[in-house]
Amino acid sequence: MKSLLSVVSLCVSVFASSTLAEEIHGDIWLYANGNQLVTGSYDHTTGEILSLNTLVFEAEFGIDPIFPFSGDEPGFGTNLMTGLTFTMNMAQGLRMWNGSGFDTTANILNFSYGGQTASSITGGALSFQATPTTHVHPEYSLETSIPSVDPNNGIYLAAFTYQSVGMVSSEVFYAVFNLGMSEEDHEAATEWVETNLVPTPAAFALLGLAGLASRRRR
Repeated sequence: MKSLLSVVSLCVSVFASSTLAEEIHGDIWLYANGNQLVTGSYDHTTGEILSLNTLVFEAEFGIDPIFPFSGDEPGFGTNLMTGLTFTMNMAQGLRMWNGSGFDTTANILNFSYGGQTASSITGGALSFQATPTTHVHPEYSLETSIPSVDPNNGIYLAAFTYQSVGMVSSEVFYAVFNLGMSEEDHEAATEWVETNLVPTPAAFALLGLAGLASRRRR
């Protein structure tokens, strides 16, 4: 399996880990570095790869007011491993921001796509087969354990990994979901995750070439 770094021949800028800690908005960009699955970040509207190492992704519930407790971010894409099947694993246990960290919560995050479902109560996984233009947006939805009771506004944290047969699993990555809280609170929670849960990386190469990957827009 060729890695992205061996496929692309170009000069890249290398930044220190403090640069990578800055907020990056984007969908998950999944690729292989050797035999290791890695999550980066990309802008699906332009195809621009924003980072080759991203372990924290921001998302909002209620963008569509008809579905106030649901969202379809983060999505993911890849175009370098056509034909492989990837499994996106959801860890058990949803957490909620308390202003200085994350506590356990009885609320439930559901995760679904194409008839497949998983939940933060049981864990689980969704599988996707890569095509030359893979761009997928699963549905994430929040609910309480009590029927007809809406979940409280808050910022919620879920953990995931990617796997594929014959490849080393990706590192754990996180989605920080915002339901009705301020952008400042969302940013504070995201920064806490980056500081406290993400391993300190070495310097990584960043790519900024919109034409690198041919993307299919949503």
